[in-house]
Amino acid sequence: MTDLVGDKGGGAKGRRLTQKQLAERLGLSTATVSLALRDSPMVALETRRLVQAAIAESGYVYNVAAAALRTGKTGIVGVSFHNIAHQFFAEMLIAIEETLAGDGRAVFINNHGENPASLARFVENLAAYGADGLIVSPPSGIAVETLAPIRAQGAPVVYTSRHLTEDSEADRVINADAKAMRLATGRLLALGRRDPVLLGGAPGNTVSAERVAGFRAEIEEAGIAWDPSRWISARPRLLEGATAATEALKRSPRPDGFVCFNDLVAFGAMNALRSAGLTPGREVGVVCLGGTEEAAAFHPGLTTVLDNPAKIGRIAAEMLVERLRTPDAPPRTVTLDPKLVVRESCGGG
Repeated sequence: MTDLVGDKGGGAKGRRLTQKQLAERLGLSTATVSLALRDSPMVALETRRLVQAAIAESGYVYNVAAAALRTGKTGIVGVSFHNIAHQFFAEMLIAIEETLAGDGRAVFINNHGENPASLARFVENLAAYGADGLIVSPPSGIAVETLAPIRAQGAPVVYTSRHLTEDSEADRVINADAKAMRLATGRLLALGRRDPVLLGGAPGNTVSAERVAGFRAEIEEAGIAWDPSRWISARPRLLEGATAATEALKRSPRPDGFVCFNDLVAFGAMNALRSAGLTPGREVGVVCLGGTEEAAAFHPGLTTVLDNPAKIGRIAAEMLVERLRTPDAPPRTVTLDPKLVVRESCGGG
């Protein structure tokens, strides 16, 4: 089987070198060369370096398409999020790519933008390319059957952040969203704020459901009556956060606290407060779930509950690799504990 190609080292451009020929040059078996090319720990590190150095010196590169015919694996992993421009998902994506690259895998990216059809097309393309697996934070309203094309090929699915509760086959790494929301809401209540409003998020996904449940549980425990109007649903983006906050400020009496779905919603809400002549942390306390670097740089500093994006990404990638090695192991769920970081936006020092 031909699975190496090159264009230097004395040959014509595009001349192909087989693993057998490389093995003969190095005095190794074909099987050893094959494992070394995949950086397998079954081959001594010194031997792997010898093979990789020979490839680099001659200018030959691994032919993934030919290797896939032989091994049934392409080394491709799909990653699909709803907003890769957001720093939370960007940090998660970086961690996923770094972890998978260390295992010799390449990442294909999809920004589904909350559109189930976009994820469906991506899954079909992954299946067409023979991808090894999918890491996904699914859009609202998607059915488990959407993932069938890639699963039919034996490729595993790992959920991050959001997940489909009815999917019993997949691994998942998630935040303790209800607990995180209770921490954020509880900070405002501890400072004596008795009329909080939840800004952002939309029905139809597990993260929203858990966060709304956490908000409601915390205020009810404090003796504050729950009313659905305490949640102003909005896409978790800056502009929508400002719009939701402006709507909330029209209420009488005016809310004294904003609990925001993420940091972008909080940034928008704080801008809306300033536009109304109010100071975040003084007349209206602001807290959020998120934990990006901008939260500390914003003025006033934003009180937040960390969401661990890089840790989620690293664990998700590790879970996928482990699943590929042990496909029959029981599905796993990893839930990360939140951490409250108090700054000036909630008031009270």
